[in-house]
Amino acid sequence: MNFNELSLSDVSIGGKPLVESAPEQATEDNTPSGTEATEQVESTPEQVQDTTPESEEEGVSMSRQAAPTYDFKDDFIKGAVEYYEKTGDLTPYLQAKTVDFAKMDDAEIMRRSLREQYPDVSDKAFDRLYQQQVVDKFKLDAEQWGEDDAELGKELLRTEADKLRAKYIEWQKGFAAPEPQADPNAEEQERATMEAIAQFERAIKENPITKSILETKRVSIKAGDDEFNYELPEANSLVDMTLDNNKFFQQFAAGEGQLDYNKWYKTVAYSQNPEQFERALINFGKTLGRSEVTKEIKNPSTAPVGDVPTEGSGDFTTGLLQAFANRGISK
Repeated sequence: MNFNELSLSDVSIGGKPLVESAPEQATEDNTPSGTEATEQVESTPEQVQDTTPESEEEGVSMSRQAAPTYDFKDDFIKGAVEYYEKTGDLTPYLQAKTVDFAKMDDAEIMRRSLREQYPDVSDKAFDRLYQQQVVDKFKLDAEQWGEDDAELGKELLRTEADKLRAKYIEWQKGFAAPEPQADPNAEEQERATMEAIAQFERAIKENPITKSILETKRVSIKAGDDEFNYELPEANSLVDMTLDNNKFFQQFAAGEGQLDYNKWYKTVAYSQNPEQFERALINFGKTLGRSEVTKEIKNPSTAPVGDVPTEGSGDFTTGLLQAFANRGISK
């Protein structure tokens, strides 16, 4: 990447553009056309030569007003732009954001520092310079200087590199994003939220209907003077679902993120008008009852009044006498 060819519009932080240009303002086309252009060409020399210092200053002022303005995302980006406007170079900023000096090896640290001291020398000349100032100075070549001198040179090199590394890391801190400021009201807001939740839970648990359901473990359904009590297998679950709506909606999960529409719409229909829904079910139950009675009248039972013993059931005579006795007939 060539850092020297980067512009502000090419740089982003966390996926966000470094700067946003203000919307371009439409400018009037002051270019003369037609007859106006001809008249200006034919202007007198006096008119052409009438260029005073005041008009030049006015032109400079208008040029400054036309300069683009930026809408900064935060103070960190603003500081980066101000750094660019001051130095004309974003390279240090980009290096500070992309280079991990803590993981950079000693030789690379030394090479980097040396290049910064001699930025204009050619690559070939710089390699020779690095050889003299680092490799030869610290006697890093064991074949040339021996194992003992090379080992000592590495220790000395590490000491110098650590000093430079510490300076680079400290330099990076100047480009660090500002620490997020804690909201002074956050703790108070959290306390108020927790208190509201606690009040909500107390209101539910202290409600007379809630207490009745937990004590009797049933729900009463009334229809006129009649009353039907529906026994609850898990009364506590009703209260749990009231306190935590997520548990309530979990009842309608049909697996793999699908909704049990049949169960859902029945529940919704009941919630819209519970009394009407209950009356409809009760009336339907009464209709079923009348149908059973009518069926019994039209099709009376032909079952025997008493059990008549057969030969296969034991002593026929004894059984028959016992049957008469049960009917109030004496022998």
